[in-house]
Amino acid sequence: MALFGRKTTDGDSAADAGPTTDATTDATTASLWRDEEAAATPTRRTLEEQRSFLLDKVGAMRPFGMQIWDVPGLVLCEDIESDLDLPLVTTARVGGWGVRGSDLVGATEQAPKRLFVVDTISVSDGPGRPLVSGAAVEIEEGAIIPEGVDAVVPAAAGRLAEDGYVEIGSEVRLYQNLRRAGSELADGTPLLRAGEVLTPRSVAVLAEVGLDKVLVRPRPRVVVLTVGESLVAPGQALTKPQQRYDSATALITAAARADGATVYPLGIVPSDAAKVKQAISDQQIRADLLVVVGGGELIRDVVDDLGELDEAVVAINRESRVAYAGLGDTRTPLIILPAGVVSSYVAYHALVRPVINKLNDVDPLSAQRLEGRLAERLDAPAGLTQFVPAIRDEGGTVRPVGGADSELAWDLARANVLAVIPEDWDGAAAGSAVQCIVLDDAHTAASAQ
Repeated sequence: MALFGRKTTDGDSAADAGPTTDATTDATTASLWRDEEAAATPTRRTLEEQRSFLLDKVGAMRPFGMQIWDVPGLVLCEDIESDLDLPLVTTARVGGWGVRGSDLVGATEQAPKRLFVVDTISVSDGPGRPLVSGAAVEIEEGAIIPEGVDAVVPAAAGRLAEDGYVEIGSEVRLYQNLRRAGSELADGTPLLRAGEVLTPRSVAVLAEVGLDKVLVRPRPRVVVLTVGESLVAPGQALTKPQQRYDSATALITAAARADGATVYPLGIVPSDAAKVKQAISDQQIRADLLVVVGGGELIRDVVDDLGELDEAVVAINRESRVAYAGLGDTRTPLIILPAGVVSSYVAYHALVRPVINKLNDVDPLSAQRLEGRLAERLDAPAGLTQFVPAIRDEGGTVRPVGGADSELAWDLARANVLAVIPEDWDGAAAGSAVQCIVLDDAHTAASAQ
């Protein structure tokens, strides 16, 4: 069956298949970077407003035909039905005598029926001539059954006489010892449905019915880089006291991969507008999304003539400054997150993860949440949504880890949730019920028991 002849998900056009995003843009809106006054004063937005702004800029990845061994973990974009019978032909389950059941009616050990053996059929042979009444064929296990045969008598239940007749002393049931065509899988049987996440077992099903390609939603390609002068890549030596290792690139790369993206970590780019711009220009061709940690102060010089720019001060944690740019004619989204491993991770969960989910055609806010109760008071200014790394125990008690201004990956490693303090709260008293975004699957299972 032709790859694109099968039913696809509503709204998906196989003719447009290709790993590109469907960005929603307003062609009449002038690029914000051209407005110096607006650029000098970033827009203030709530978390929900900024998230909605970013989600409006992207659409789900378009379906793409891929080889079946490359599709585990991807979302299927077409319904799959079997277009053949399995087995294709009727075969013998055992070696013995192929007969017409009507010829053995009344057969007993004392009065066996005699059938003339007209042929011998092996596994490598075709089905042979149709079987006539009063005859039998000698047949191997797995051999194709000729027309007219409706049962197989095991070899030991028949005795071959010297005159070429086989004597059988028992009756048979219809289709006894036959593996009938289509008995295991019939033509037209629904196998997989659009929207299912494909597994290695799904791949085996596709191969079993002869499909080598299938229409799927490809993983979004995400480029991650971090901007900074004092950062050093892990594995290199620290040569100055103000230097520190870059943990943000590794964290955002791992998080995006866990969320179903194909990630290209670029590493550290010096805090130089020309170098950052060059890096972004070089990577744009292979990206459906670019994520930059830090470097927000360079954004106007970096974007320049690359595309539209939006800068916002978002009401999360310490009022994070987040920038968005739609690059080139395709408006490839670029999101600049605040520097710091904790700040960037919080911004990733709040803003970037929903974008990746939408590219994957998944609910943007699909992160698992559990309720918990604070073990101690949390001071948090009103007007800001706070995401606090915390440990939620099996009883639901939530204890923050690290200080309010901590930027240690160690604090995130100890946490199993991000406790969410809504923007309309002025802090949270001990015992307050809070929503917690689960960070670790292992902890999820323990906490949900």
